[in-house]
Amino acid sequence: METLTRRRGGPDRELKRPAGSGPGDSGISRRVVRLLTPLAYAAVVLAAWSAYVTFADVPSYLLPAPGDVLDAGVRLVQDGTLWPNLTYTLRNIVLGFVGGSLIGIALGWVLWASRTVREILAPYMVLLQAAPKIAVAPLLVLWFGLSLTSQYALILLLVFFPMAMATMLGLKDVPEDIGTLGKLLHLSRWQYLRMIQLPAAVPALLAGAKIAVIDAMTGAFLAEYLASERGLGYLMVLGNTSSDTPLLIAAVLITVAVGLLGFGLVSLAERRLLRGRR
Repeated sequence: METLTRRRGGPDRELKRPAGSGPGDSGISRRVVRLLTPLAYAAVVLAAWSAYVTFADVPSYLLPAPGDVLDAGVRLVQDGTLWPNLTYTLRNIVLGFVGGSLIGIALGWVLWASRTVREILAPYMVLLQAAPKIAVAPLLVLWFGLSLTSQYALILLLVFFPMAMATMLGLKDVPEDIGTLGKLLHLSRWQYLRMIQLPAAVPALLAGAKIAVIDAMTGAFLAEYLASERGLGYLMVLGNTSSDTPLLIAAVLITVAVGLLGFGLVSLAERRLLRGRR
């Protein structure tokens, strides 16, 4: 009877799992696929780029081959040109992003808290944001000169607006019952902001930070392109004026990598901070 029970699926039957089919295998497979997919796309683009340049016999000054661009990037590393310019741009991005975020969060709270201030300032903020920054940048250079002040001013102009809007939206998302609880506990305005409003606004702030970090990168490169002798934007100008197209494209690709790095860091912070909310 004991043997029959085991054959019919009794409680003593032991289930055998195939080797390598643990619960973590599917997660690892998904991560591998997620990593390999963009690499496969990049490989296809590079192959198409190389084939076009080769078979269409495109001159190097119009579109160099991927190998020429790679050689230009390697030369930047070997002769020590890349690191001072890269660190200069990264410093400007970080300082501009942090400063613009603080200004945007403070201004967003003021706009949320005061209807009068919101009605006065909101139209001008929209007009300022709608103005083309390529036209505003020369004015900043004219007013502040060829200095870091004009560069930081441009970055701040690009960063503060998305953070201010994200702050306003995040503060509006605080549930009414939580607001009532804060009043019952007799929290001061600062305590209410620190303990209730800001934690509730974190998702919106991180969404705004994803936009702001790209805007900070754009502002830094635009400012360096117009009024700087250092930075990745300056390398683009150098490649353009010297007709060194491989250098120009290498600087553009490094710029893209910096933007992806900033966006990735904000996305990583978002996953860490919002892990318990999902």
